[in-house]
Amino acid sequence: MNNISALISVRVMGICLAVAALAGCATGRDVIAPKFDAAVNPAQGVPVRIEKVEDARIFQIKPGSPSTPSLMDDNLSDEAIRSRAIARKRNGYGMALGDILVPEGQTIASLTQTVVARAFRENGFRVVAPTDADYARATPVTVRVNKLWAWLEMGFVLGVSSNYEVVLTGPIGPLQQGLTVNGQIRETAMVVTESVWSGIISKSLEDMYTNLKSRIGTAKP
Repeated sequence: MNNISALISVRVMGICLAVAALAGCATGRDVIAPKFDAAVNPAQGVPVRIEKVEDARIFQIKPGSPSTPSLMDDNLSDEAIRSRAIARKRNGYGMALGDILVPEGQTIASLTQTVVARAFRENGFRVVAPTDADYARATPVTVRVNKLWAWLEMGFVLGVSSNYEVVLTGPIGPLQQGLTVNGQIRETAMVVTESVWSGIISKSLEDMYTNLKSRIGTAKP
């Protein structure tokens, strides 16, 4: 075996061992808590209400790519799990194993709503709730989440990626025909731990916020 082949063999073995290091818990479900700071409403501003956030992600049974959402045991009908699913663990051979979920009380829709609300608030809008006096007259906005998922990429270098795609619709400038915002984040890792999963999702949420903030426009009374 020449030096290059030996190096490749060592690197591949290292990746397999790094992933396999989590094998003890890889077959079960893990819960991660992505970090994303919310924002307070401005004292004054055009009121908007987020009427609906739809989780429209498409899950598949045994998809051909790890970037396509899936669930262990092919239990796609379990809404309580599907609404919280954010990634899928894999072993050293790339075989899908346990699910990775956000904490109980959170969903992909609620995380996305927090991101959207912060983008509006920091652009001068007031995001109002049904209990607020001006809720009825607030501009309605709907959100559809087409993608928000993280996955493991096997290769010469172990990688973790996450993508997102959201569509905002409402009678506000760039939202009138539907505003689509998307992106993808990728990082390398020696060992894929819960903190790595949490970190890649947190960065996706921040990237989503940055893109939304730059494209939804500022409030105009």
